[in-house]
Amino acid sequence: MTDSTLCAPTGDITIFEIAEFKAQLQAALDHGQGVTIDLAHTGACDISALQLLVAVGQSKSVQFINMPVDVVSRLTQMGWDRAKELVRP
Repeated sequence: MTDSTLCAPTGDITIFEIAEFKAQLQAALDHGQGVTIDLAHTGACDISALQLLVAVGQSKSVQFINMPVDVVSRLTQMGWDRAKELVRP
């Protein structure tokens, strides 16, 4: 994906931070050129974060990089098929 907007949150993404993260994602999506979500510097991700990731991840214009293994594992346990794409060999 070229010319995508990078969204790289830092710290925890829990119910306490989800509104800010959602606003960042919405602003990035509003640019209309795709979004790359980089989770390399995130801490704890609770169910609200996982739900938001699944919701925005339904769009083919969204790609994920540096997804923590535990987040991929929980998304897989939730049955999200796209999580399989996030696992790197």
